Amino acid sequence: MNNITLINTRNLIFLLLAFTFPLSVPLSNILAVLLAVLILLEGSFSKKIQKINSSKWMRSFFILWVMYIISFFVFYILNNETFTDTFWLIKRISLLLLLPIFYSSSFSEKTIQKSVFSFLISMFLSSVIAIAENYEIINLNPNWTISAFLKYTDHNVFLAFSLIISFYSLFSIKLENKYRDIILFFIPVYLFSLFTEGGKSGQLVFLFSVILFLIFLFKKKWELLLLSLMSVFVFSSIVYNTSDIVKNRFNYEAKNILQNRKSSRNILLKETIILIKKNPIFGYGTGSFTDEFGSVNEETQKVVSNQHKTPHNNYLYVWFELGILGLIVFLSIFYFQIKELIKKADGIFLILFPIMFLIIMFTDSYLFSQNTLVLYLFLSVITINYQYKPS
Repeated sequence: MNNITLINTRNLIFLLLAFTFPLSVPLSNILAVLLAVLILLEGSFSKKIQKINSSKWMRSFFILWVMYIISFFVFYILNNETFTDTFWLIKRISLLLLLPIFYSSSFSEKTIQKSVFSFLISMFLSSVIAIAENYEIINLNPNWTISAFLKYTDHNVFLAFSLIISFYSLFSIKLENKYRDIILFFIPVYLFSLFTEGGKSGQLVFLFSVILFLIFLFKKKWELLLLSLMSVFVFSSIVYNTSDIVKNRFNYEAKNILQNRKSSRNILLKETIILIKKNPIFGYGTGSFTDEFGSVNEETQKVVSNQHKTPHNNYLYVWFELGILGLIVFLSIFYFQIKELIKKADGIFLILFPIMFLIIMFTDSYLFSQNTLVLYLFLSVITINYQYKPS
């Protein structure tokens, strides 16, 4: 396979990955690994290694992975056994090693634009199906946790990112009219799907991110900024008063907090913090959360038996298993990512994507969740290779 054929095949695989990962986890995993193999077949290893090594962002990923592996071996030697979720977690975090491989290569502006549009088309199809399921027009998934092809908690987050990408494309990028019209058609469908399904993380991160987006967009136009922020407030009020799903979910969560109810999330948060305080420096080891948390009492055992493998907070999860040094390395990933992206043309908007991840990780371990992990990989490739063309 000559170099031109290899690059064209690689670009096609990335395009297919952009379309398929909101629709099929197994297929997107295969395509992601295939993409990494094709990039390695390009050769030029010394240049690739030099490029990876020059990025503190990429080095932070590798250090975090090494810490998880070292933690696994240390606790295995001490206890002569592995924790229940050790290999489940190692498999997840190993997917993160695909990013340095993707980072070492370059994608053309045309490939990036086509891939973003493929992702938006895929999310439009997913949204239409999710709406049809929510209103019981079709019933592809009798399991209530599924929305279209993803868990509703993941689908909600995907929609939030789709909307911010769409807004950015409309306001900051030079697009042909036909593409602008298509995106304008997509946006209301995304919004309707976002606020008519469960999953508050996507709804909250969307509202917070759109406020940041408007501040960045109109930072020197105070009248427009004020008007835009008022519009967001009015929109939020309308959604809250017209969507029973949104109103009931937020009222339920508010009562849990104010009345200190013993919900699964409250138990997870409270007991995880207590356990971290007992061993804040070194943590409990790779994949230890389910075993250690479940052994506290009958209440915590019941929580983990309901498939809660993490404390629904990525920061606490890393701190629990790797200790304070692991948490610092984890945070450094996003610090160096933002620092690298802000230097690019229009970087003030590109940093919205890692900021959005920093927000949603307060509500779940999204960087270690397979669907949203691939979303992070995809967005990272897009922002790394993005070439700004002002509208």
